[in-house]
Amino acid sequence: MVVTQEDTAYNRIKVAISKGYIKKGSKLKEVSLAKSLKMSRATVKGAVKRLVFEGLAEHVPNKGVSVVNPTLEEIHQSFQVRAHLEQMAVSQAAPNLCAGDFKAMKALIREEEKLFKAREMEGYHEINNAFHLRIVEKSDNKVLVQYVRELLQKTTIYLVLADPFYQLLDAKHLSPSEHRLILEYLEKKDSEKAGQAMKHHLESTMHGIEEDQLLPSDYLTV
Repeated sequence: MVVTQEDTAYNRIKVAISKGYIKKGSKLKEVSLAKSLKMSRATVKGAVKRLVFEGLAEHVPNKGVSVVNPTLEEIHQSFQVRAHLEQMAVSQAAPNLCAGDFKAMKALIREEEKLFKAREMEGYHEINNAFHLRIVEKSDNKVLVQYVRELLQKTTIYLVLADPFYQLLDAKHLSPSEHRLILEYLEKKDSEKAGQAMKHHLESTMHGIEEDQLLPSDYLTV
């Protein structure tokens, strides 16, 4: 796979945002970024467009492009809705899961652990999302799959912005063990407990975003 200059610019800007070097709400000024990256403005413009397309940045008419700056309330509401939808998906998917699905999801969990230890954030989020989508797609509910896909993209962006991945390097990483518990219940055909475990897993992820990492919607400064 050929990596273009635009790919490089996109990845470097995204990492800078995820590490907090470029703050939430900051304008993405193409001229300044091109100078810092030692790349053409056209290359940076293409990279910024990709960030807007995936939802990490937003274009405001007459103001330019800025990194999105969600409130804590928006993040919590998104995770709450996702938790309920994925709890429903687990219940609907349970009868359709086969040995091949369980084998594939166990492999995803092992890869998730490896990527977390290597601090490969991009790959980590992709594998984590693949685990959740594997279950949701087995629900055979196209509307449910569509809504969960949208929420997965949105909540992944929120996790990148909140940055627990880098700030909690020394903390106990619970996601793989919680994923294994969900699978354990599914293999036992206990869809109720599997659904509860999924809901708990997403709620614990939501609560991992600290109050002081994001400003509330009514925050004021003078």
